[in-house]
Amino acid sequence: MSPIAPSRRSLSATLLGAALAVAWFAGAPAAAQDERFVGIWQKDISRSDAPWPGRPDRPQPNAADIEIEFRLVGDDVELTQTSRRRDWPTPQHVNVTYVTDNKRHAARDLGSGRMQEVRARWRKKKLTVSFTVSLPGFEADVQQIWEITKQGDLLQTIAGRGAEGRPDIRKNYFVRASAVQ
Repeated sequence: MSPIAPSRRSLSATLLGAALAVAWFAGAPAAAQDERFVGIWQKDISRSDAPWPGRPDRPQPNAADIEIEFRLVGDDVELTQTSRRRDWPTPQHVNVTYVTDNKRHAARDLGSGRMQEVRARWRKKKLTVSFTVSLPGFEADVQQIWEITKQGDLLQTIAGRGAEGRPDIRKNYFVRASAVQ
C-alpha cells in the first residue's frame, strides 16, 4: 500500500462529510420558529401594560379579557384573538395570518381588525412583526416582538415611535389557557 492511500481515504471521508453537512443544512428550514408558541394564551392583565401610550400605571377597570390562539402553518403564523368585555353583547374575534418571509403583505391589526401592510419574520426564536399605524394627524412605526419567556409565558413587546421621536414601549404577558371560551 502506498503512503498516499491513507490521505486519499481521509480526503474522501472529509468530502463525504462536507457533502452530507451541506445536504443537511440545505434541507433545514430557514426559519427559527418556536413550537412552544402553539396553543391558546390568556392575557395576564395584572402584569401587562395599559393599551394607551405613556400610561402604563393607569388602571384598566374595563379591560377586555383577551385570548390568543397561535397556530404554525409551515413557517407562517395564524392567530385568532378573542376579546370579551362585560358590556359587549358577544365576543369579538380577529383572525390574522403573518407570512414570515420578511416581505410586505396585508394582515389584520389585532386591536382594530383593520387591514394593514406588515412585515413578519422569525429571528432567534422570536416572531417580529413591523408596520406603520396611520391615523388622522398621526403616524407611528410599530414593531411587535413575540417571544416565550424563561418562565414559559408568551410576551408581546410593542415598541412604537411617533413623529416626535418619543419611544413608547408596552409589554403584554400571556399565560397558557386550556380553551378559548
